[in-house]
Amino acid sequence: MRAYQVLSATKICKDSYAMKFFVALFPLVFLLLILLVFQVLIWLGKINLSITNAVCIELILTALAGYTCFYFFRQLIAPLTMAKDALDDYEVLRQLPMLPTEYRDEAGALVASIQSTISKMDRLISEKTDMIDLLSHDLRSPVGRILSLVELINIDPEDNKELYCRYISKECKGLLRMLENILVMLKDDHGDFSFAYISLNQIVHETISFFDFSISEKKLRISTDIDDAIMVHVQTDLFMQCLRNIIGNAIKFSPDGKTIRMVARLEKEQVYLSVVDEGMGFKPGDIQYLFERFTTVGKPGAKGETSTGLGLYLSKKIVECHGGALKADSAGVNKGATFTIILNNKRIDDQGS
Repeated sequence: MRAYQVLSATKICKDSYAMKFFVALFPLVFLLLILLVFQVLIWLGKINLSITNAVCIELILTALAGYTCFYFFRQLIAPLTMAKDALDDYEVLRQLPMLPTEYRDEAGALVASIQSTISKMDRLISEKTDMIDLLSHDLRSPVGRILSLVELINIDPEDNKELYCRYISKECKGLLRMLENILVMLKDDHGDFSFAYISLNQIVHETISFFDFSISEKKLRISTDIDDAIMVHVQTDLFMQCLRNIIGNAIKFSPDGKTIRMVARLEKEQVYLSVVDEGMGFKPGDIQYLFERFTTVGKPGAKGETSTGLGLYLSKKIVECHGGALKADSAGVNKGATFTIILNNKRIDDQGS
């Protein structure tokens, strides 16, 4: 690789892989000329050597010429060998390579293209994996709530069955909307994946309504302080899924009778939406692990509700897809937690301008 790097730094060879090979041939040509001159001198009698000595010298010069040629050619194909090894490593180990992309000749362009292709493929695989995780994670909670409601219908008096059926209908509609949304995201063409302005207060209250049964069951108090004038530019169903994860966590980790507050504020070009609970909280040192995929710091809810360790990871991904950030804070175990969504208060497609 060293010879390739040196030749790439020269003006004549910088943009041409063929020129590098042409220059690399000079040492071979030079040694072959020496060998030819040596043979001519022996033929003219200018050098008196036995046949054995002459053959040995010619073999040494030929071997030296062959090795020189082999060395330079191996150096010149080093970028291609590196690219092949990177592809093998990615295929077997899913290890993202860091190939050099600064070279401008044909080999350099090929290596840069391979690096770009692997990076895009890795992002695509990660996105597909995240969508599968989103589907598996977000099916659990509503299906669990539906099963609970079905069980209640079997044991509760007739008076409550109509209410439970309304809850079930709402959960099923939410599931269908979520599945449709995920199918759009899984398409290669994201043309149907549209953003729109929506009232933050409206989308928060609509999300809270999905948890009417859980809120009632745990006798929780929900308060909101969100100005009706605050608008957010989001993919509605996907952003609502993020809110459902965060609000659902607040409910899950809150003991009976506690209060969950949702507060929003607008600062310059950013919207801050905080979900504040009085629940189980977490150690401040665990913040860096909360948003990891299949995090190991997850724990059962206040009533033993299970956790997959995916909810916050997926929520963070969704917020980042909207050009924002998701932050977490807690004073400690059993001291409540605050999760804050930060969004830019302008169109997603205007953020690069």
